[in-house]
Amino acid sequence: MIVCSRHSNPVSRVTEFIDPTGTYILKGVVEKNVIKGHFGELRVKLLNRSLTAICFYLNTGYPDYKAGSFMDTLFYDDDHFQYKPSASSDCFLYFYFKKGSAELQQSYSDPHSSCGFPSGVIISTFFQKYSDEKPIIQDLSNHGIIP
Repeated sequence: MIVCSRHSNPVSRVTEFIDPTGTYILKGVVEKNVIKGHFGELRVKLLNRSLTAICFYLNTGYPDYKAGSFMDTLFYDDDHFQYKPSASSDCFLYFYFKKGSAELQQSYSDPHSSCGFPSGVIISTFFQKYSDEKPIIQDLSNHGIIP
């Protein structure tokens, strides 16, 4: 049996609002003039407290260089937003923001799902914040090498 006291002092959790606006970079490892491992870019512009415009690019690196990208306007709540690829009915990509980084996580019911992207492109990873400036939201599908 749980007893609640009228005099108990509940702990309130107050978190600081994270403005996700900026450019986030995932750098692959360069070996012998080729990028090995995933690399990518995430650009986010906060339009109002609950709406973001984003563009996203992720590449598998050498030897395949398979890539995926998208642009969208997504609801932002509790320091994250989610993206549901239209080509995949059981997959969601979640972007969680902290000061200085963004974390990409994926959720799916089919473990062989590629979330509508080429196989192996989408991975759970961290992007480091590169700039706080308001980015240009544009198609990054032909993006190439990141600075």
